[in-house]
Amino acid sequence: MNHFKLSKQKYQRMEVPKELEGRVNQTIANFEAGKSSQSQRKINKKHRFSHAAISSMAAAAAFAVLVVGLNTSQAFAMTLGDLPVVGAIAKVLTVREYEKSNEDMTITAQVPEIIIDSDNDEVKNAISDINAEIDALVKKHIKLEEENIMEYKEAYLETSGTEEEFAEKNLKANVTYEIKKQTDTMVSIVISSGQNWRNVSQEQFFYNINLVTGKQYTLKDFLGENYITIANDSIKRQMKEREQGKEEIKYFKEEGGFQSIDNTTGFYINQAGNPVVVFARYEIAPGAYGIQEFEIIP
Repeated sequence: MNHFKLSKQKYQRMEVPKELEGRVNQTIANFEAGKSSQSQRKINKKHRFSHAAISSMAAAAAFAVLVVGLNTSQAFAMTLGDLPVVGAIAKVLTVREYEKSNEDMTITAQVPEIIIDSDNDEVKNAISDINAEIDALVKKHIKLEEENIMEYKEAYLETSGTEEEFAEKNLKANVTYEIKKQTDTMVSIVISSGQNWRNVSQEQFFYNINLVTGKQYTLKDFLGENYITIANDSIKRQMKEREQGKEEIKYFKEEGGFQSIDNTTGFYINQAGNPVVVFARYEIAPGAYGIQEFEIIP
């Protein structure tokens, strides 16, 4: 039996507290007492709550509390590791949100944390180190975005711009994350830092983590010893298809264009379990074509 079916059965078997059932029944009785006998017959027929209906209401309320708890309390979420379905959801949490907003800028950020239930101290320490690295990365980019905006403002005012005109630009920056794939044994997370006022609009950082060992995956882990050749051949083939297809992308040629991946090339794991190599804007093509991604199928 899969996790979803098991969770559904537990949901349906949840008992309704006596006081809740009594309160619902009393409310219905009070409502019906104010109606005529004819209206009452219609109400009884159309609106009477069975015990099963009340049970569903109570279970739904309990589930709502569960969702709120997961999103508002790290301690609450950490207690859910042994529950079906929820255990998988609780592995990556937004543990802190940041926002700074004034007349010059709006900067927002989300800080994820990986929660792991392991008896292996080495694995727990490795995950703790990754969490600390992610936390430092987010803080660094919050500070960097703020400094960039203030430098831009200073230069703008020095060239005859006004405070009011600068405020009208409504400059924004954010640091967010996306879970690309998550299982009981691995998670792939992309941290993105972006803004609405520069051509280089987004930086991305990739974390592909083996939750069993605490180590980060490499392309070699997915593609084998010849991972460079396999990835290069796939990327070049896909580039050619895109140049000749509807997209008509014009990739940079020769020097400045794509040459080869290496062990520092960024990638994430998609839902199919395949690595997706990512190139930033302007890295292998003009910025108008945006970020370029290439799924590498082993």
